[in-house]
Amino acid sequence: MGGYGAGSTKVKGSHYTDTKGFKVSDKNAIEVAEYYVKQGKYVAFLHEGRHRRADLSVGGRHVEVKGLTTLSPSTIEKHLENAFQQVDGDRYRYPPKTWREGKVVLLSRHDSSVSRITILDAMRKGFESAQRKGEITGKVEVWIRGKIYKLN
Repeated sequence: MGGYGAGSTKVKGSHYTDTKGFKVSDKNAIEVAEYYVKQGKYVAFLHEGRHRRADLSVGGRHVEVKGLTTLSPSTIEKHLENAFQQVDGDRYRYPPKTWREGKVVLLSRHDSSVSRITILDAMRKGFESAQRKGEITGKVEVWIRGKIYKLN
């Protein structure tokens, strides 16, 4: 349960389920998952349960999605710190030699009046702050209005 990919049986009007069979309501995770499914990738919505973990597994790599409206670099840095704690939240289950690098997607939910340059500048500043503090343990992408920007 909770897995979707090329040839997925999800029909229009039905809902996604996570790896425990619960309905997925996170619109940010759904938007990112649908993008990956269209790219032919296998996606599973991870059940959070008692401990925090990433939103998605995409081809076996954990991906946390943060829908953001802030332009505050310090707030973005805090979101990145929390996101990578979630991405790495399942590592205790597996031997270190099997760990895969995860990813955080910062999904812009900014008003259309805010320019892409302004959004990307704020995201880069937050990323650089988190990187200086050693909080970045994987890839970071910023998704703004259909375009993807890789920060590392």
